[in-house]
Amino acid sequence: MEQERKILNYFHLLKRNERMGTSYLFIGDNPLLAKEIVKLILCEEDDFFCGQCWDCQRIEDDTHPDVFTVQPEPNFIKIERIRDAQQFLSLKAFRSKRKILIIKGGVLLTAEAANAFLKTLEEPPQNSFIAIHSSQLEGILPTIASRCRKIFLPLQEKTVDMPTVSVASFIKGERVKFNNRKEFALFLQTLLVMFHTYLMQKLTKQKGLYQKRENALIEKTYTVEELEDIVKGIMDVYSAYNTINENLALNLIRMRL
Repeated sequence: MEQERKILNYFHLLKRNERMGTSYLFIGDNPLLAKEIVKLILCEEDDFFCGQCWDCQRIEDDTHPDVFTVQPEPNFIKIERIRDAQQFLSLKAFRSKRKILIIKGGVLLTAEAANAFLKTLEEPPQNSFIAIHSSQLEGILPTIASRCRKIFLPLQEKTVDMPTVSVASFIKGERVKFNNRKEFALFLQTLLVMFHTYLMQKLTKQKGLYQKRENALIEKTYTVEELEDIVKGIMDVYSAYNTINENLALNLIRMRL
């Protein structure tokens, strides 16, 4: 998918310019993209990633010694697994320049585990890369989310049932209404992904499907700083969509557009 390619191009740009961050929160329904980003980080055979070298193959089959994965067992991530992850990050890398920690289902961290993990995010070990994946932003401890760079994964086709016309109407300044909180949340998610994709396009300077299709909805030209502010504003509303007043929320977002 074109949006997935833009995200990979963004991390490729960070790798090439040696500006890779430490902690990222991947939000969406495509956890496999995070694995490809890990290949991009560790692969030394290709400027992007080859998919065939020892590192790429070990990442693919989940046996790379410098990659540690934490996932729910079965319904929660407990503090014991976070302590295992912290121990892993404290050790010297086996063969790579970075040590990679992947946490799947970050929304399922227990309160005890999340609070313990905050210490790692506040002072991440040198040459580490932490990827937290969650299908949704709500439920992630705000103090964890605030310490990570957010990457919004492309929406899966089966989840996109909010008519584009409501997003287009909102961007044009028209009033929009929702039948329930679920519709409101999906509207915010669609808007968030749209502007985040636009931001990725700006950062990577790539042209593609996004320009040809969705850019018609965003007639105004924004700077990177303006887009970052818009994305942050939508994300703040989205994280509180279940309790915030809808009209107030929409006005807060519209003030940034």
